[in-house]
Amino acid sequence: MFPMPMGVGVLVELSEAFSLTHKNCPKIWKQPVVDQRLTEKQKADWWLEHGERGVSSETIFQTIDGRIILEHEKCHPLDPDDFRRCYLLLKTIPEWKDKLYMMEKVSPVWSELVDNWDRLSEILEEQIRTGKPNGVYEFMKKLGC
Repeated sequence: MFPMPMGVGVLVELSEAFSLTHKNCPKIWKQPVVDQRLTEKQKADWWLEHGERGVSSETIFQTIDGRIILEHEKCHPLDPDDFRRCYLLLKTIPEWKDKLYMMEKVSPVWSELVDNWDRLSEILEEQIRTGKPNGVYEFMKKLGC
């Protein structure tokens, strides 16, 4: 049990102890995956309920789908994890890859991202596969992120 409220130092200690205690426990949770036989709209609805969301992925969703879901300004990804959520959105709704050009009107940075989407995706996939930083962040910075 985590006693609340608690100081940051106590939380860190308890979290590290928990990690050590459970380091050999089998992983039983799996990331939910959309059924690609669903319609585009059904996949979009699925993502709203189950997808990993951030401001930049919600910006893509709102721009392409048209539904207003943002309670904040539109934004481009600022780091590899932001981009990963955008990448996962397009894996969930692959039909939107052909509509990604719509993001170009959001900002000049989005235009750069769209132009370099395939390369960014390749670098991200490699980083996910190896678990090691490989320049995704630096490439994103060159694009203006």
